Amino acid sequence: MKILILGYGVRGRAYGEYALAHADEFEIVGIADPLLETSVAPVFASYDDALAADTGAEAVVVALPDALHKDATLASLAKGLHVLLEKPVGCSWAECEEIRTARSASGCAVLTCYVLRYSNYYRALQEVLRSGVAGDITSIHHLVAIGHAKAAHAFCRGNWAREEDGTGTLVQKCSHDFDLIVWWTGSRRLKRMASYGALSHWRPENKPPRAAARCIDCPVRSTCPFDAVRLYRDETALRYHFPDDSDAAMDEVVANSRYGECVYLGKNDSVDHQTTLMEFDGGLTVTLEMEAYSKERRRMTHFYGTRAEIVADGEKIVVKPFAGEERVITPAQPAGAHGGGDRAVMAAFYNLVKRTSPARYAALLDSALESHALAFRAEESRKQRAVGSCQEPDATNVKEHFAGTIMPHRETNC
Repeated sequence: MKILILGYGVRGRAYGEYALAHADEFEIVGIADPLLETSVAPVFASYDDALAADTGAEAVVVALPDALHKDATLASLAKGLHVLLEKPVGCSWAECEEIRTARSASGCAVLTCYVLRYSNYYRALQEVLRSGVAGDITSIHHLVAIGHAKAAHAFCRGNWAREEDGTGTLVQKCSHDFDLIVWWTGSRRLKRMASYGALSHWRPENKPPRAAARCIDCPVRSTCPFDAVRLYRDETALRYHFPDDSDAAMDEVVANSRYGECVYLGKNDSVDHQTTLMEFDGGLTVTLEMEAYSKERRRMTHFYGTRAEIVADGEKIVVKPFAGEERVITPAQPAGAHGGGDRAVMAAFYNLVKRTSPARYAALLDSALESHALAFRAEESRKQRAVGSCQEPDATNVKEHFAGTIMPHRETNC
């Protein structure tokens, strides 16, 4: 399958590496990225240039900044190209609807990069849930601990620092997690939702006395957990975000880029924590908690059932039956991003286009949009300080599934 890769940042590179390693499946016929200087394929300065060129492409990987997802996807579908689309699908529900309409008109496939679904770990967890060992699940508690360093990089200093540049933290980071919730809850319908969140700490009023505008010049950086010199130059965990991860490149990042700026300058407005409460048919309750200020980066999920608890920490799955012995499952997780999910979604995209009936295309996108509907509904609740009460769904219209009345939060003085 001849593919164009639109955007060659960390996500585009991940998919490109798979394509290069599987030449029996993929041929990269062009890469669109204005900052890319060398490449194994022709380089275009923009996605428009790439789509206009005579490359013979059959499909595209859209790994551009979020704000460009809709336009690049619509342009690709208009040319009859299948699309592997990095999340989020769109930056608003209206954008998602445009893409759904365009996909239907084109007859092409749009596969969303929900890579967690494709990882060995979450597939093993789904098998445990479907086995019925826990009985009836009554509640799910899911924590997304972003990690203080990753959150400072992405949601304070980086591409998702301001909601107007794309989406808020919840949609950008947790559309993966809403997808997992859709997966776990199956055919149950959402009845009510409320979401609460704020930007509490990375604000100018919290700037330490004597702190400088850039970390490299800061006299108090040794006591700051968000010191860019330490996070980028002294440590290596965040370097994968940059094409050049050398010490010299990190010196340049710290000295001259936005990633070397103080987190308290007030250039950001994305929330640093948010909790979403959901009630589904049958009384099932789900809590999704997103937190920036954690030591570790991980997802942790606790399922409460009528016959057992299941605790999943991202590495192992512990089944704790009320009668019987505790069981620990440790799924094999291949090296690489998302436990092998990045590679698996590329393989799935190839099979979808080459070996699967086009009759499946509509359902795949509709399934992905259910998670987006949840995420946008949660943001609506947070911003309007309201509780959403969802109407009866129309199975042919994902939007109607989540279009309900808005009820103000009842506020009291404690």
